[in-house]
Formats: sequence, structure tokens, C-alpha cells
Amino acid sequence: MLINDPPVEITENLLMLGTNEYPLFLFKGTREGAVIEGGVGPMGPLVLEQLEDLAIGRDFIKQLIILHGHPDHVMAVPSLREALPAVTVIASPAAKQTLLVEKALSFFCKVDEQLTDSLLKAGVIDQRHRPKPLAEMQIAVDQIVEDGDTINIDGTSFNVLETPGHSDCSLSLHEPLSGVLFISDASGYYMHQHDYWWPNYFVGYGVYIDTMRRLARLDAEIICLGHLAVIKGAGNVKSYFDAAIAATEQFHQRIVDEAKAGRPVRQIAEMLGAEVYKKTQLMPLEFLQKNCGLLVKQSFKHEGIEVEKK
Repeated sequence: MLINDPPVEITENLLMLGTNEYPLFLFKGTREGAVIEGGVGPMGPLVLEQLEDLAIGRDFIKQLIILHGHPDHVMAVPSLREALPAVTVIASPAAKQTLLVEKALSFFCKVDEQLTDSLLKAGVIDQRHRPKPLAEMQIAVDQIVEDGDTINIDGTSFNVLETPGHSDCSLSLHEPLSGVLFISDASGYYMHQHDYWWPNYFVGYGVYIDTMRRLARLDAEIICLGHLAVIKGAGNVKSYFDAAIAATEQFHQRIVDEAKAGRPVRQIAEMLGAEVYKKTQLMPLEFLQKNCGLLVKQSFKHEGIEVEKK
């Protein structure tokens, strides 16, 4: 079962908020709750509206958990922190470090502006959701967590897993009793309407595959993805991971085959980026091609293929 179109209930105490493209998740206890994921900037005002519509008070949210420090997963944090009086922002040590770097945040703001414009053009959000400029070029993190730690949300304990491959700062959260698993971008960008994965092994192909295999072994009942959907049902979750791993392996092999045919990194990246762009126009073509260039280089590195110097 695939769940999307927020705001929508996933379980009695778990909601998908935000938008399909950039979901945030609300886990509700009886006395307090936590928001998981940090979205793009417009998700801040939008989620606050959704909380109001759901009659959930702002002081109910006690934790805001960042699963990795990329711009499309952190830029709603400043407005949510400002509006939620009792919130503690939680992230990995590496994400905390990144979010204090002025140069990184300046770049994040530029990306966020592009993504905001794309959402406005697509009619996903309104002008009232456009975020305010950051007061300072950093996003503060109050608490760090690492692999093996637990996060307690009103008596429910979530295991923290370091899940590298997409980024060095990526975390996943697993609640074994209910089988809920938050994996952010650990399995890539899954466009279910096309049955297509855009793998996102930006910092390492081998470790990315290992991460997915580790997550698959948890036998989760529900996986909350960083974009577009929630997958519910043990059999569906297993099928999802099997397919994600297979799609990633095929994507990698395709890059290797293109390299053996004599095509340079840039040509392969432009081809792959254009292919992804045809399926989603919510990210600029150049942005997708640049990121596909990172994937090509990681595949080359994994296979020991020398990158041509030009």
C-alpha cells in the first residue's frame, strides 16, 4: 500500500504532513509529539497551517528531527523553530557541523529559492508559503544523536541508525514494536507514478547499497520516504527494498557500460540528468545533471575507472 497526498493519517499516531514532494512526519504521543524531517522552506508555513487545521497546538511539538543536512531537508527548520516554543532540534554531528557553515547555508538558500519557485509554478504552494530570509546563515541544532542512540517521543523509543551513502550525515529512525522506519533519502528518489528510482549515492555506491540492505533486514511494516510516498505493509516494504537495490545496481552498471563505451563523465551525467528531468520538473535540469555527475564519479570510483582530466 502506497500512501501520499498529505495531510494524511498513516497510523493512529503518525501523520504525513507537508506535500508529496517534501513530506514531514508528525509522530503523536498522548502528551507531546515530534516532527521528523525538515523539508524545504515553504514547508514551514504550510505545516504550521496543517497543524492548526488538525487542532494540534504548537506547544505540543517538543522535537524536530533532521535526518540529513541537505537543503531540501532542513530549510523549514528556522521557521518551525521560531513558531514552536518548546521544540528541540536534533540531528547527527555531521549535519550539525554543516548547518553552522555560512558558505553552506548561503548555497542552501539559493537552492531553496529555486525549489520554492518550482513549487509555486506547479501550483503546489501559494505565495504565502514563501519563506522569510534567514536572520543568520546558520541553522542551530540543540542535540546530536548517533548510531545506537535512542530518541524518546512521549514514551515511544526510536532507534537511531547511521545510514550513509546518500550523505555522510544521514540518519534513519526505527521503532521496532510498530515497525515504523524513517529512511529519508537512503533509498533514493522513488517516482512511483513512473515506477522509477533515481539512485542518490552521492558519497559512495558500495556503502549506499550496504545501507539499503541493512534497512531491509529490519523487516519494517512501514517506511516513510524522504519524498513522494510512504510504503505500508511488510510485503510491500520488502518488495520496495528489493526493487530499490536492483534499480540502483542497474543504474550503476549502466554508468559502467557507458564508460566502457568511451563516454566521458559529463556526457553520461547530462544524459542521466535529462532522463530524470523528463519525469520530474520540480528540480532544474542543470541541478539534476550536476548531481548525476556525482553519481557517475562515485560509480567510476567504485569500479576503479579513472576520470578523464579535461
